Amino acid sequence: MHLPTALSIATLFCSAATAGQEPSEAPAPAPAPRIVEAREARDGAELDAAIAALVRAHPDRIAARTLARSAGDRPIPLLTVGDDPANAARRPAILVVAGMDGHRWSSTEAALGIAEALLRDRPEALNGVLVHVLPRANPDPAEAFARTVRRAYSGNAVPHDNDKDGAGEEDPPRDLDGNGVITQMRKAGDFPPWSAPSMATDPAEPRLMRAPDAAAGQLPEWTVWTEGIDADGDGRMAEDWAGGIDPERNFPHRWPEFEDEAGVYPLLAPESKAIADFVIANPGIFAAVIIGRHDTVVSLPDAKAKTTHGMPVMIAEQDAGAYHALAKDLRERLGLSRAEGADTSGSLVAWLNAQRGMPAFATTLWGRPDVPAPADGAPARTATPASAEEAAWLDYSDRVRGGRGFVPWTRHPHPQLFEVEVGGWVPGFRENPPVEEVMALADKCAGFLPELAARRARVSLRMPTVTAVGPGLWRIDTAIANSGRLPTVMQGGRAAGVVPAHVVRVSVPVTRIKAGRRMDVVRGIDPGTLRPVSWVVQAEPGEEVTVELLFAGQPEQRFSFRDGTPVPAATEATP
Repeated sequence: MHLPTALSIATLFCSAATAGQEPSEAPAPAPAPRIVEAREARDGAELDAAIAALVRAHPDRIAARTLARSAGDRPIPLLTVGDDPANAARRPAILVVAGMDGHRWSSTEAALGIAEALLRDRPEALNGVLVHVLPRANPDPAEAFARTVRRAYSGNAVPHDNDKDGAGEEDPPRDLDGNGVITQMRKAGDFPPWSAPSMATDPAEPRLMRAPDAAAGQLPEWTVWTEGIDADGDGRMAEDWAGGIDPERNFPHRWPEFEDEAGVYPLLAPESKAIADFVIANPGIFAAVIIGRHDTVVSLPDAKAKTTHGMPVMIAEQDAGAYHALAKDLRERLGLSRAEGADTSGSLVAWLNAQRGMPAFATTLWGRPDVPAPADGAPARTATPASAEEAAWLDYSDRVRGGRGFVPWTRHPHPQLFEVEVGGWVPGFRENPPVEEVMALADKCAGFLPELAARRARVSLRMPTVTAVGPGLWRIDTAIANSGRLPTVMQGGRAAGVVPAHVVRVSVPVTRIKAGRRMDVVRGIDPGTLRPVSWVVQAEPGEEVTVELLFAGQPEQRFSFRDGTPVPAATEATP
């Protein structure tokens, strides 16, 4: 609230009191100013300053550290938000990952906004659950987008020979028209040795191109390249750019082995390996939200789809109900009706769901808005079906954003083609909402995390009953239960057998166990499930017998008995 307004209200209240009247209602308190305001493409120093400001404002609720260094030796910051974040080991936690694409700057801003929203508005709603936030998990392309010519790119700073000619990074894109962004260039006709024409002008919108309609007698007209030159004379334009591995194509599940920028083996990129190592080292992480190029909340994963090895492509049928319900919740909170999601091969979200058995939700945060009908009654822009979505984006750019999303095709000299037309979509325009909308979306996304926390698996071991069945023989009956609304491990993680397991064990040596297994390894417990466990054991008089529940090799719950009577030191489950 601005000072003059505050004074005016105070004056009115005083006047009312003087006249013997009481104000009908006290004014609502002004919202606290944001510590972090959204910025378009902040660089690393600005990101560090924003994180430091959050830590200064909430030193007891947030901890910050560097998870790892990128291929370009830049820090990958990790924020942990919650009660006593400095002691985060093994505690239940949600992982939020953003900043995997250099040109998708809004994901980093949203991650910062989520952290602040949790600190500001929802400190109790998480009910003891921590939130780990990676606001910029791939800092190399983000720094390049913030500080150099902008292009749509997600590769890290590993040197890479894209065209396999033995000379790396010698033919990068070039900003021929000097407008600070890398778009496209086109020329009508065929120009050997460069590629032949493959695109035609959309008859309904000349700025757009599409595949030629052979049935309508349309022929290829335009040869199209990334903006640049053929610096190495190999017949290709701007095909060998700086940077190499895309971490979001470098995770193990459905890794695209022969795709450029996927790396020569999974987890080669230090960024993807650092995330994977962090997930494995923190078994308390039970769910994740990834903000970036992928979408599993508008276009729900096909739970029947399998890989050639029989694993789920994303999720299994048994997990579809719970997963789709949560995805619908996030979709409705964000108000999303459409999203341009990319292929998830080799992605973090696919690996977490299908191999780690962790419900992970990927969202683009934002999709193309609907454009209101023109006030002057002019018809909405039309296009052929082949380019209808691009025409809708163009309509949004023109009518709502002042044309800032598309660079008009303009003639420019070219050292090899003499003259070309340069233009096309501005990098990042279709991937990012207007900067003034980012933090509102972050707040909505933050509101989803307490719902995730409330639905998490809650595993406990029931108090055992001990019954004498003969001289020195005791029957022990207990059960492991999941009273939460999510499984401890989804089906993909159970099949892989690589995720942490719950173990129920009895302390009696195996030679004195007459029935039952000494250790019962449980790799997945569905919600509402009660799994009985029992033993018949031989115990000496006065011998203490212990029944334990362990998770990831560490004790979670313990009950001890002596001659069938509970020992007072028995422990209860952590809520």
